[in-house]
Amino acid sequence: MSIHPASEPLAEEDARLLSPSVPGTGVSDMVCTPGRLWRWRSSCPEYGPGATAFRVAHIRLPSPLPQLPVVELKPDPEEEVVPYTYAYVRRLPLEIYRHPMEAALGLPPVRVLYSGDQWVSVVGRVEYEGQTWIQINGNEFVPADALAFGRPSRFQGVYLSRQPEYPFGWINRPVRPSRVPQGPEDPAAPLYRRYQVVTIYAQEFRAPDELWYLIGPDQWVEQKYVSKVTVDPPPAGVPPGARWIEVDLFEQTLAAYEGERMVYATLISSGRPGSTWTPSGLFRIWGKFAAAKMSNPDAKDGSPAWYYLEDVPWTMYFNGPYALHGAYWHDSFGFTRSHGCVNLAPRDARWLYDWADVGTPVWVHFTSPFPQEAER
Repeated sequence: MSIHPASEPLAEEDARLLSPSVPGTGVSDMVCTPGRLWRWRSSCPEYGPGATAFRVAHIRLPSPLPQLPVVELKPDPEEEVVPYTYAYVRRLPLEIYRHPMEAALGLPPVRVLYSGDQWVSVVGRVEYEGQTWIQINGNEFVPADALAFGRPSRFQGVYLSRQPEYPFGWINRPVRPSRVPQGPEDPAAPLYRRYQVVTIYAQEFRAPDELWYLIGPDQWVEQKYVSKVTVDPPPAGVPPGARWIEVDLFEQTLAAYEGERMVYATLISSGRPGSTWTPSGLFRIWGKFAAAKMSNPDAKDGSPAWYYLEDVPWTMYFNGPYALHGAYWHDSFGFTRSHGCVNLAPRDARWLYDWADVGTPVWVHFTSPFPQEAER
């Protein structure tokens, strides 16, 4: 699609109406046709339909469209993505016994789980007097019907063979593109599904708080449907050529770099805005643990705010108790979800754990593309 300037000069009345010095003809009141934009662009509203059409008409996509330089990772579909079997405690309070026989005899439990979100690692199962019991840890048994077995996410980010030419990202909820920014969904366009990777060739603001991305010829999707990754330079404090990690709290994405080159990127779930917000800054990984137990330091079992997670895999602490780690309890990557840590899909956590050493810089930032939102 192309838009050409008007072939004849604008009428005197048109010029007068386009002049911002004329009372009653403020920018917000104008309707700027493409022809007027060519001659009086500075007088037209930045987010008006005419301005959008003008800018969209001047987008030139490369031909052929460049492919994202991804090295396909082919994990065994039968491979377990986590080192343990995990189960959610769905019945609270839950009494834990040294052996099912002790429960049958009416002996007191070893301990009791009272409240909150609690996940346990499963060691095995036994049958006792017609009832199935699950073993959690050594000499600890609970009734099988008190637990719900988890299904860890099988999502994984991308490994990049070279620096990407354009920003890219993941569709975070199903969407069918529009032919123009702010247009209706195009029924003839393909349906993009969650976790599908897209390249972003251009962007267009339709209002100060509404941004659209061009992900293919005549395929526009609103920013809220995409978690975006952009190549950024190393922040001050990262030595030249060093490995470092970028965590983008606005986009809910993570990228791993070797010097200035991005080598890996994926989705995350960081802390929810408010008391569990993930802190920004430049940090360094200070400790790595193949598995770690995590709980709420500000609550105790018995409080609704309590949580307890056993054997959290591939944990990398970077700022006091804040860590990058695998999350086996949800599949909400691309959205805030955690209590402050940076949640990763298990396969991503394992890749990052093997790649990053203690001392690796971690740059955490919240940078919004919208002018009215300051960097946090």
